[in-house]
Amino acid sequence: DMTGFGVKYENNLSAYIPPHWHKAVELLLFVKGKVTCNFENSSRHFKPGDLHIINSHEVHETRCSPKAVYLVVHIDPNVMLHFLPTFDQLRFSLAFDPGDTRKAEAYAQLKSHMRAILDLHEDPAGNLERQSRLFAAAAILVRHFSQPLAMEETKLQRSDMSRLEPLLEYIQLHHGEELPLDEAVDFMGLNKEYFCRLFKKNMGVSYLQYVYQVRTTALCRELEATEDSIGELAQRHGFRDSKMLNQYFREIYGCTPSEKRKFFREVTIDEPDINDEEDETSP
Repeated sequence: DMTGFGVKYENNLSAYIPPHWHKAVELLLFVKGKVTCNFENSSRHFKPGDLHIINSHEVHETRCSPKAVYLVVHIDPNVMLHFLPTFDQLRFSLAFDPGDTRKAEAYAQLKSHMRAILDLHEDPAGNLERQSRLFAAAAILVRHFSQPLAMEETKLQRSDMSRLEPLLEYIQLHHGEELPLDEAVDFMGLNKEYFCRLFKKNMGVSYLQYVYQVRTTALCRELEATEDSIGELAQRHGFRDSKMLNQYFREIYGCTPSEKRKFFREVTIDEPDINDEEDETSP
């Protein structure tokens, strides 16, 4: 919104979000279940009570245990520039030496603000307090958990991602259509070999893998939200071959679409418990 913050309380039943990135800085508080975030060269595992931050333009994918719950706060760098002209030149990390009492205290304050934001998510009267907590959290991040990026590094990364952004948006909007590699190459106006290297380097998967991940996750969301047949959903989301659908679905979710739909119909979301350490293993 106009204050530069977006807040979402996420009950994630579908369990997978394919590689993606955003201009916003993303701050997460994990509430229930377990979540794994995969980055270009690393993976991080999170349990209830953990905090994590994802930087602007940082490609990541997310895998969750069933019924995972987490709070997501997006911080818009363009709005933050009004308050701190160098905000878009900062990189954030919540890693610190446990012996650093100053950072340990700042981390505890940050978590306290996030928990308060979580408690206020259904309280319209608490909007002003929530905004104050959001700005306080952003100030803690800048003061205690940021470092300046080399200008050339920032420009190079954001140049690549900006070039890919129109194509990624097109795939999201048109994933149910035929999206051959040659069409993407023409869309970008690049040599095919260079395009394939650029895409894999920045997204962590090949172009066609990404297209099928988008199709599979979009179909999975509709398994939960509609009663349409799996055949209808397959056609709607670009799967012309049921074997291909089952292959990608099993790779991502470890089950078939019909098994996933059965899970959606049977599962209930329990009240979130930030101290819940239970490891759930349903599809």
